[in-house]
Amino acid sequence: MKIRSFFIGLAVFFILFFPMPACFSQVIAPTESLALVGAKIYPDPIKKPILNGVVLIENGKIVKVGTRDRIKVPSGARLIDCKGLVMMPGFWNCHVHFMEPRWQKVDSLPVEQLNQQLKTMLTRYGFTYVFDLATLDLANLLSLRNRIEKGEVDGPAILTAGVPFAPEGGSPFYIAPLKLPELSTAASAVEYVNNQFDSGADAIKLWSASPDGKKVVPMPMEIIKAATAAAHKKGKVVFAHPTTLEGVRIAQEGVVDIIAHVAADDRVDWSRQMISDMRSSQMALIPTLKLHQWELERFGDTTGNNPLLLTAIQQLRSYAKAGGEILFGTDVGYMSDYSPVDEYILMGKAGMDYLQILAALTTSPAKRFGRQKQTGSIKAGMNADLVLLSADPADDVKNFAAVKYTISKGRIIFQ
Repeated sequence: MKIRSFFIGLAVFFILFFPMPACFSQVIAPTESLALVGAKIYPDPIKKPILNGVVLIENGKIVKVGTRDRIKVPSGARLIDCKGLVMMPGFWNCHVHFMEPRWQKVDSLPVEQLNQQLKTMLTRYGFTYVFDLATLDLANLLSLRNRIEKGEVDGPAILTAGVPFAPEGGSPFYIAPLKLPELSTAASAVEYVNNQFDSGADAIKLWSASPDGKKVVPMPMEIIKAATAAAHKKGKVVFAHPTTLEGVRIAQEGVVDIIAHVAADDRVDWSRQMISDMRSSQMALIPTLKLHQWELERFGDTTGNNPLLLTAIQQLRSYAKAGGEILFGTDVGYMSDYSPVDEYILMGKAGMDYLQILAALTTSPAKRFGRQKQTGSIKAGMNADLVLLSADPADDVKNFAAVKYTISKGRIIFQ
């Protein structure tokens, strides 16, 4: 009895002095029937918002979405009051890295440590899917993914481009003393690509033009075409780091699917012909504008009007205005500043409104990576991948980062 009384007293103490947040009073099991009630819901970037909405979730799936007066909440469901919050589909970050020392030997890291690291870097910002675009230890990254998929660790779904490669003599100077695999023949490119997929990679990344510290080394066309053909044969996508306008041209002619950055190094906007060629090839762009701002600030330039940054903004403006597909990504993990707020602000400066940014965060990557029947919108039959915000991005795009809760497949991974 004394033991029982002790635990009852302890429970009362925590309830009184450490109350749970209003929206989620308890941890939600992924198999539980759940009703999220009262939020303003953006089902996707095209449909009108649902005011005073209800989302019913069972076994990690969305079963019903609608207004409070039309949706009957089952008597056995846990009802969660989300009045005053804004609900959106779970966000994608299509350019991340798990390369910092803290991610080494993930098999042996405690669950609490991994949860905190994932929270600090990703889940606190609403990311339910991420694409890692360079790892030097693919097996280690796959171990992290496995721990998340088993439900042991609270993290986003992880896709990976494995270990990227560069042209011969073209390992980028900024990763020194590390070096990337450098390929010199079409045959070696095909073999490398197939080995990456056999090892568990979901995509391929390459440098179509790589700065070695003295010059920019272009990827030979026969190598890039062999690599993309091998990847496309397996139904996989190819990312390219372009560096320069020439790198963009090589990537486009080499049938690359996604440009992993704008190419601001030349301080020149993309021409109409280049944009037309990119759109004809159905190339997507991950801008990573904050990366340029962050690099400039590291070297003391905090003006915000450096030609490098202004060119990056202009290139995004030109491609988005022309109807080019934009995918959200920040290069976080290479950048030590994890917040995406500045990326939202800079995308806004490039002329993108909140619905275009929402598409870059949700429907566009879901479709690009073949997940549109599972995630990217809020409707019956989809995975319960959701973000709840305390403020509406329609009022200020910075509010995309005002995340209160992140839910992946019905499981709360941040609160």
